[in-house]
Parts: sequence; C-alpha cells; structure tokens
Amino acid sequence: MKVFTLISLVFLSSLINGCASTNQKSLLEERAGYGFTAPPMNMSGQGGVKYVPTRMPEQVVVAWLHAKELPSKDYFWGSWLSIVVAPEAWEMKKVPIPKTSGPKSKPRTQDKPVQKPPKGSRGP
Repeated sequence: MKVFTLISLVFLSSLINGCASTNQKSLLEERAGYGFTAPPMNMSGQGGVKYVPTRMPEQVVVAWLHAKELPSKDYFWGSWLSIVVAPEAWEMKKVPIPKTSGPKSKPRTQDKPVQKPPKGSRGP
C-alpha cells in the first residue's frame, strides 16, 4: 500500500507541474512567427493601379411557375424556381492607389523584413 501511495503522489505531482507549465509558447509556435506582420507590398510595377482578385457570387433569378393542369391530368400547384444565370467566378478588379507626391521617395522593391530569431535557437 505504501508503494501505491508513493506512485500516486509522484503521478499527481507530475500532472500539476506539467499543467502549470503549458501556458508558454511552444518552439514550433515561435518558429512560425505568428505575431510577425509584413509591410504591405504593391505588386504592380506601375504604382498607379493595383489589381485585386475578387470573388463574384453567382447570379440567380427567382421565377414563379403558375398553377396548371398537366397533360397527364395531374394538377400542378405552382412553385418558386431558382435559375442560375451566371456561375460564381473570380474577377480582377482595379483599385486606385493614390500617387505619392515628389520624385520616387521609396525604392521600387521593399527591403526584406528582419525578424528576431526565436528564443532558444543558436544564431550563426
């Protein structure tokens, strides 16, 4: 019985210590860089117009079919009918970007963002 009690105490103490230390970030979360936000980049080389892919929903027309007697002598009560006129698709839409004043103040390509290495890793 004494051995069972000791094993139970060791098990319970490992649970308490393990649960108390789980609120820290894991090494994988630090390496993923979830908190890092890159600066916005203008992908078009012109600088005046930016094309953005936009999801266009399908176009649906709703029609009412009136009640009538069918050739087979069955009576059709009538119902609403949804007709897809145009399927959903992606379109490239122009989004105007205001021009900056003065000569080219920013380089055409932005510098690569620098991120701090994760904790616990060894640098070169």
